[in-house]
Amino acid sequence: MEIMYTYKEIELVTKNSSWWKQIKYRRESAAILNRYRNQGWKLMKKEGKMKNILKVDTRSYSKYLLRRKIKVNT
Repeated sequence: MEIMYTYKEIELVTKNSSWWKQIKYRRESAAILNRYRNQGWKLMKKEGKMKNILKVDTRSYSKYLLRRKIKVNT
């Protein structure tokens, strides 16, 4: 039996200029990450993304790299 890994990359909102929206977005992102963790995914890396200056949107995103073990019968 061989163990392989599946990788997944997701992008979630982690910051906002408004304090109450920041709490809301962080709570939603934490709930999504917790759902993935309950399904067996593990966090490998978190990368912050730069904001697009041309847009009015004040949200900032982070990219998360997740992995999960898969057992393969050979």
